[in-house]
Amino acid sequence: MKILEELLVGRDEERGRITSVLTRVSAPAGDALVLRGAAGMGKSALLRTARELAHEREIRVLSVTGVQAETRLPFAALRQLLAPLGADPITDGEPHAVGISALELLSSAASDRPIGLIVDDAQWIDRQSWQALAFLGRRLADEPLFLLVAVREGEEAAARLAGSGLPELTVGPLPEDVAGSLLDRVAADLPPAVRRRVIAEADGNPLGLIELSATAGRLDQHALPESLPLTERLERTYATVVAGLPALTRSLLLVVAVDDEDQLDEVLAAARPATLDTLLPALAAGLLTSDGVSVQFRHPLIRSAVRQAATVAERLAAHAALARVLPADGDRTTWHLAAAALGGDEELGRRMAELAGRAGRGGALDTAVVAWQRAAELTEDPQARADRLMWAATTAMRRGDRPLSESLLRTIAGLELDASQQVRFLWMREAVLGEGWSGKTRHARLFDAVERIIDNGDDELALDALTLFALRNWWDPPPPERRADILALIDRLTIPADDPRLIRVLAHNAPTERAAQLVERLAAKVAAPPSHPDRLFELGEAATAIGDHPSAALLLADAVAGARFSGHFNTLLFALKSQAWIAAHSGEVRLAVVAGEEAERLSLEVRDFVGAISAKLCLGLAEALRGDTTAATGHADQAGQALHSGGRHPFRSVITMVRGVALLADGRPLDAFEQLRRIFDPQDEAHHPYVRLVALAHLAEAGHLAERLPELDLIVQECRALAASAPWPVLTVHLSYAEALLADDPERDFRAALKADLAGWPFERARIQLALGEWLRRQRRPTEARPVLRAAWETLTALGVAPWAERARRELRATGETVNRGEDRTGELTAQELQIAQLAARGLSNQEIARQLYVSPRTVSTHLYRIYPKVGVRSRAGLAEALATSKT
Repeated sequence: MKILEELLVGRDEERGRITSVLTRVSAPAGDALVLRGAAGMGKSALLRTARELAHEREIRVLSVTGVQAETRLPFAALRQLLAPLGADPITDGEPHAVGISALELLSSAASDRPIGLIVDDAQWIDRQSWQALAFLGRRLADEPLFLLVAVREGEEAAARLAGSGLPELTVGPLPEDVAGSLLDRVAADLPPAVRRRVIAEADGNPLGLIELSATAGRLDQHALPESLPLTERLERTYATVVAGLPALTRSLLLVVAVDDEDQLDEVLAAARPATLDTLLPALAAGLLTSDGVSVQFRHPLIRSAVRQAATVAERLAAHAALARVLPADGDRTTWHLAAAALGGDEELGRRMAELAGRAGRGGALDTAVVAWQRAAELTEDPQARADRLMWAATTAMRRGDRPLSESLLRTIAGLELDASQQVRFLWMREAVLGEGWSGKTRHARLFDAVERIIDNGDDELALDALTLFALRNWWDPPPPERRADILALIDRLTIPADDPRLIRVLAHNAPTERAAQLVERLAAKVAAPPSHPDRLFELGEAATAIGDHPSAALLLADAVAGARFSGHFNTLLFALKSQAWIAAHSGEVRLAVVAGEEAERLSLEVRDFVGAISAKLCLGLAEALRGDTTAATGHADQAGQALHSGGRHPFRSVITMVRGVALLADGRPLDAFEQLRRIFDPQDEAHHPYVRLVALAHLAEAGHLAERLPELDLIVQECRALAASAPWPVLTVHLSYAEALLADDPERDFRAALKADLAGWPFERARIQLALGEWLRRQRRPTEARPVLRAAWETLTALGVAPWAERARRELRATGETVNRGEDRTGELTAQELQIAQLAARGLSNQEIARQLYVSPRTVSTHLYRIYPKVGVRSRAGLAEALATSKT
């Protein structure tokens, strides 16, 4: 089309970027690019150029255009985009799971020839499709695929792009000389005064230049107010054209404008007695385009102009007409009926509420919010209306839309609520909006809200409310008296004692008070674990909260595997963070790095910045343990900078631990002791009552090496007193090590400690063996020291805690036994490569690995191609041997 060619004037840079993307896709080295700009800048013309270039290069193109309709069906745009492939990848409500399914489908389909995805007006596609496409677009580096997206500037576009991680190219206004050249092409005979006015009004917008020059006569004599934005001036121009069409054509145009599909037969059926001939005036005026099967507006501003020019009654009639020709029980029908309704309609309100519930359960939160709101508007019963508004507010907050949640809660506050709703409303204000989330006020409000929920007989809701605050209460514990009150509430719940949710709430709210009870319940669960990954994660979190590291490691490993298998993205993300924490604190540095890097990457993808900081700190501790003190300190510094400036923050305790362990690994025990003791000092901002209990062994080692035993002894006495009532497994093991370091007869205490069941504590067992071997050697008993030191060296080397392994090696050499440093055959691998290598060595196929890691099988294959020469093998079988024999 001639106008599209004109819109490309002055767009050489943009065309160059697009050409570059298309050139790389045949490598294969896929890429994504977002064209971002105001309406009329030529984004659609650039996409058309991309489509033509793709066809020239025999690249298959799939495309979809967002529609500014009044319905919001989840994954509608993605389904339309992928329909030509003949398969539906949408078997799950989570955009991330759908994104990886779509990537697998596309990667397989692109085996014969590359595929390009082109999405125009992406600001109007449903949020689920956008999230799935963004997820897919971040994983194209090794694929014969490209993704080109055009998005119109605006608040919605800015919010989406901020979290997309996709590269962007701004398509901005044309320079004045280029604008003049374009105007010469489209309207060379304009009088100078009119020409200057057109250029000024268009302000570098190509579509503005073209359309305003076409109505230059009217523009000169009846100039629109200069205060109007260009888009509104163009809409007025289009509205003038629409007004000159026959009445039946105008009615047909309005049906097209409010329809969320572009099927010509559907539009004609709804616009009866319209026929194909009715389209002709709109086609001749350049308002519509049609291929005989579908029908679209030539530009989104025309759709907007048609809708705005119509009266309310006309728009309602268009929605009603569409509802009549759609399947009676379909969601699209419900949406159009709701858009056509005036006043209350209890049956329609019920249908919209059911639709909202399905959408929310399927993860389509933006659809659910709008549906709940419309359901409430259609509902006349005051209690039912309040309930639906509460669901809308809760869903909006789950979506991260705090302003809308606040607005809805203000509306609810003005309604007459029954006793149960008043309790729920109080809980929502506290739990959803965080009102009073500080100090005693926070805990008092939580207590009052939960107490009233229990009084009203809704124990499940009470457990939900307690769960929302459980982890926060571990990191920022309430005062003892308030913890006692919360425990009393938990004890009132008629929830089975072995329910994983209840165990988790107890562990986070009373990790020391109920430690013995929790250890017993977790032991029973480990012996007969549940199968659902969510329940496994909840139990793993509980075990983490009370320092039961062996149980946590088992439960979280199963939770991660189950979440990968079932595609539960959020569960996987949270389980990975906990797994990285347990691995780092257990000295399992390879697992800590692999889980921590994946957790950090996925957290950043979903904009969970606190989760990313937590993962980064686990990485920092792992790097410290394996001797990369520069990397460890860097992680700690970055985490510190990311936290809120000023005041105390519970993560400061972990930052301090990372720095202290890095100093210990670097051979600076005195500095390490000074750093680590801060976690044990209630007056220090780095103090934490629970984090200190997993740092005791590091502090004890630093205190012993730095000869600060009197100060260490005071801290050990405090921990011993706590362990008498709170038998945390990690505290019990750390105390046995610390007390042996302080003992008059260390050998007896070391050997007694080694008689305990330390199968789940390999790092701590090796640390005790190392300390015993060092003591025996200093006592001139090398023969007795050798077997203990050899066992320590083998374990520490296998774990990858290099500084401790090196200490054991030096001690062995001092006893007369020569040992060589192990060869690290995986040292050049990145964390993701190591993860893929480990899975491949276990015999998983590329597709199975891809599913677990949220990448495509082709990406796995590409990584393996890079891994083999780094490790010095040629096959999966070689990988298994290399990983088994590698010493880090």
